[in-house]
Amino acid sequence: MRNSIYMMSSLLMLVASTCAAAPSLTQAQQDEAVIRQSLADWLVAFNSGDYAKAALVWAPDMQGWGDGEEDSYQKEMAGARKTPKVADPKWHYALRIDEVMVEGDMAVVHDTWTETGPTGKARTFPSFEVWRRQPDKSWKISRWIDGASTPGSSVK
Repeated sequence: MRNSIYMMSSLLMLVASTCAAAPSLTQAQQDEAVIRQSLADWLVAFNSGDYAKAALVWAPDMQGWGDGEEDSYQKEMAGARKTPKVADPKWHYALRIDEVMVEGDMAVVHDTWTETGPTGKARTFPSFEVWRRQPDKSWKISRWIDGASTPGSSVK
């Protein structure tokens, strides 16, 4: 009986020490995971035609620049309201996240997008997004800028 108690105590101590040694994610790692998931959710929403859901990624102060055009939160919200919830087979995006750097309530994401348009031609371009933690603790894109595109290349 006494040996059983010692064995049980030893086993409990081993389990407790193993659990205590398990690494926990830092706040920055947790925030990075949230941002990566938000981008994955955007892809699914956009590619399935749910533009209102895709628009959830934008912060109210969002401004963007790409391919010679400026973008804004207001433009994105207007587009999300006008567009029916039907996938547009003419446009499709793929994404590779190259780097996420989180510091406090701000993060920078470097990623590479591939856009396939109505003609079936694809263009790949690098992008940077500045993400900010919002008052409700969510992460949203506040600024973005796209680099020059490379026709015909694709994301792996």
